[in-house]
Amino acid sequence: MAGINTELVKKLRQAILFQGIRTIPELSRLLSASFPTVKKHLEILIAHGEVEEQISELSNGGRPAKQYQYRAEHAQGLALYLELDAVGFRIFDAVGTSLTSGTEPVGTNQPHVPALIRLITRQLEQNPRIRFLSVGVAASVENGQVFFAPDYPSLQQVDLKGTLESQFGLPVVVENDMNAAVIGFHEGHQRRQQSLIYLYLGKNGPGAGILINGQLVRGSSHFAGEISVVPQYDKKTFGQAIAKRQTALDTQSIDAISRLTTTFAATLNPHLLIFNGNEVAADDLEQIRIKTAEYITEAHIPLLIRSNWEADYLNGLTRIGLHLSTEQPVRGESK
Repeated sequence: MAGINTELVKKLRQAILFQGIRTIPELSRLLSASFPTVKKHLEILIAHGEVEEQISELSNGGRPAKQYQYRAEHAQGLALYLELDAVGFRIFDAVGTSLTSGTEPVGTNQPHVPALIRLITRQLEQNPRIRFLSVGVAASVENGQVFFAPDYPSLQQVDLKGTLESQFGLPVVVENDMNAAVIGFHEGHQRRQQSLIYLYLGKNGPGAGILINGQLVRGSSHFAGEISVVPQYDKKTFGQAIAKRQTALDTQSIDAISRLTTTFAATLNPHLLIFNGNEVAADDLEQIRIKTAEYITEAHIPLLIRSNWEADYLNGLTRIGLHLSTEQPVRGESK
């Protein structure tokens, strides 16, 4: 489409959707673009049904200011996450409001990709306004390709992004589960510019999502957060040290988590260490704090808190999906 600055379109979408910037003067200042240029691109988004114009109330007797907001009904996104025995999903609108969600079982030893494709196919048939997909996996991912999935052998070395985009012709983003969870927590709790680590112990094997000063850490080879392989004892990794725990954390698990907490405190010094509330009780947090204080000065121990991991995970996948949607060409514009 002639005359469109695609980078400006992306930034306009993100400013309106994520930052709540709603007037042309504010958008112009934020994006360092002229008033006419911003107005022109907003008119394009309005014409394509993405943005709507509103008139604010009169202020101090002056001319009412025009404001712009995203149209929730413009499009829908589909977030999906893979568990060992199930695929969970959420359908959300163009501003991130959840419309419906659920889970579907995956049979024992059944490959996950065919099950995922069947679920997506059914959801697209029922919801033709879905225009982008965000997928979470308990594995290391680089550019949509799964390369470290010890608990999901059928996903190993699978180009999941390419497979799904080829199958459905929709933009797809694939993300590690803990990266998505820490993003979801960060956005939901407005922990701007803080350093957060989200620790998961559960059935997918342990993992961590890391934000430093508000920025997601993937690492040089997209392996950051794979804490299961961190060596802790003479012949045990962190994953091995907690593998035999029961519903409640035992003494060895408390010690292993405390050693890992010390490692985080001494290397990344985060503000918060977040645990899945279904895995760790409030009393466990106190025991972890006390044990950690045997390894490092208490002043350096991050605040230990519990959160709803599934909600954070889905909220993160929703946010990632919305970000993907802002990067797409205006409909009718060639890529």
